[in-house]
Amino acid sequence: MRQVLRGFARPNLALRAVEVTGDSVPDDVVSALGEAPDVVVDCTPMAVGAWRIVPIRRDPRAHPRLQAKHFKLMSHQVFPRGRLAWRYAVLSRRPHFDLSVWVDGSVRIMSPSFVGDMRERLADGPWAMFIHPDRDCIYEEAQESSGMRKYRDLPIFPQVEAYRSTVPPRGGLHACTVIVRREPVPRRILEVHDAWWAENLKWTYQDQLSLPYVLRRDGGPDPHPIRECLWNNPWFDILPHTSDA
Repeated sequence: MRQVLRGFARPNLALRAVEVTGDSVPDDVVSALGEAPDVVVDCTPMAVGAWRIVPIRRDPRAHPRLQAKHFKLMSHQVFPRGRLAWRYAVLSRRPHFDLSVWVDGSVRIMSPSFVGDMRERLADGPWAMFIHPDRDCIYEEAQESSGMRKYRDLPIFPQVEAYRSTVPPRGGLHACTVIVRREPVPRRILEVHDAWWAENLKWTYQDQLSLPYVLRRDGGPDPHPIRECLWNNPWFDILPHTSDA
């Protein structure tokens, strides 16, 4: 198994980290993006449809889901000052980006307007996310998560109990499936992401539980809400993870 980064398009970039087996890479975005992709490569690039592939060496000390969350939450280390870090691309392929869009591995992008529309949803803010379509409470989310195989044996309930004095019931919940960020990441957002990552390391990689806590404890700023429904929108479908049960 290995981790890969996938990205496309300049001056916008969509980024994801997915786990694949052998040489099998999901081909989900073949022609929907419409324009020729920019290259996000290492010395031995691969391409799948509109995605360029950057193989990432597995860290045997980290759970694969936690390693993927590093790229998700710590984008400022992947794109310092709005450029792909040296270790992920050769000098000739390090263009500047002014926007990045994280998408989870379960997202299948269907619309060529996806990144441009995400830029519009960002408006003048530093970052944007979808509102959770089903719940607005980390305690209800913890109950739902506890039954999923991917969170089995994780301290889900002790985590949210530790947040109870800071996060009230029905205190809001974001869907962390898509994260739109202005690049380079503003300093205040960088601090939020560092704190968010620290909670993932301290407790669990169920990142939806820790974000409301970090935002309330540290005073935000909250991501600009994307009002369209995560499950039913004009841009993408969400495919079930095989290990989500």
